[in-house]
Amino acid sequence: MPSVSEAKREYEERLNGCLTKYSRILFCQMDNVCSQQVHDVRRDLRGVGELVMGKKTLQKKIVEKRAEEKKAMASDKLFYNKCIERNLLCGNTGLIFTNGEISVITDVLDKHRVQAPARVGAISPCDVIVPAGNTGMEPKATGFFQALNIATKIAKGTVEIVTEKKVLSVGDRVDNSTATLLQKLDISPFYYQVEVQSVWDRGVLFLREDLSITDEVVEKFLLDGISSVAAMSLGAGIPTAATLPHMIMDAFKNLLGVSVATEYEFDEFDGKNLRQAALEGKLGGGAADAAAPARRRRSLLLLAAAAADARGRGRGRLTKTLAVDVDWLLTRRRVDRSSFTG
Repeated sequence: MPSVSEAKREYEERLNGCLTKYSRILFCQMDNVCSQQVHDVRRDLRGVGELVMGKKTLQKKIVEKRAEEKKAMASDKLFYNKCIERNLLCGNTGLIFTNGEISVITDVLDKHRVQAPARVGAISPCDVIVPAGNTGMEPKATGFFQALNIATKIAKGTVEIVTEKKVLSVGDRVDNSTATLLQKLDISPFYYQVEVQSVWDRGVLFLREDLSITDEVVEKFLLDGISSVAAMSLGAGIPTAATLPHMIMDAFKNLLGVSVATEYEFDEFDGKNLRQAALEGKLGGGAADAAAPARRRRSLLLLAAAAADARGRGRGRLTKTLAVDVDWLLTRRRVDRSSFTG
């Protein structure tokens, strides 16, 4: 059997080896995790990661010694500073080292999630609600429920809970009466597992709330940002990579509207067929009605106003081109400009 100093030296070599070999470290909370769960997690992590437990004072000394060496890298010093600043090496914390995806590790941890009863003195990790319904208990148990302020009634010779009742909130300590109640009702409200608290990834520390950010969340965030940029650029009349497709499409729609209103046809981009489809009510839903001429006249009015505004303010080339096209169409069809008044 190795001596204490030999065991510490072997542990130091192992921890230093993990710090050198792996680029990601998961700091995990191990409270209420049984030894069988730890064994199962170690087994399933083979090939993708390594779980290291140990005394936190010893771990701190090893990390500090590693950071103070002459050949220490900047990442070693930064890691030690973060461990001290955030108090990462404390309590019942386990370290999982990996070079793979964090999601692979969390899937393994979630796999070994165990349901457990509420024991006296335990801290509730979640809200616990006793549901309404028949308990199957004899009427003499009504006094027990009354002591806990739980409304009951007798139904078919058994005690029935009238309305659901919250008996524990997150962070509450389980007392004797609550534990007895949940035991009588055969409710095991708690789930225990190795829980990731933070992740050290190549010099960056991610906290627990950051781990819920998935690729889908990042994609939605980027798309929302692009949409905001596009909306602002469209409002300002400034062509950008995000707005150019919309501006081209809007310009084409406006030209098609002018074509419908002025009976001018153009063959580019299937304009003739689109114009005919619009006249037949196949575009935009619904057939043409008696108000169609008025709507076409209003569309021309708005388009002419936009053209005048573009000339006056000198907005982007695309808008200026549209203004020229409108003027050309109005001139070619000899539309009475006096009809376009406020």
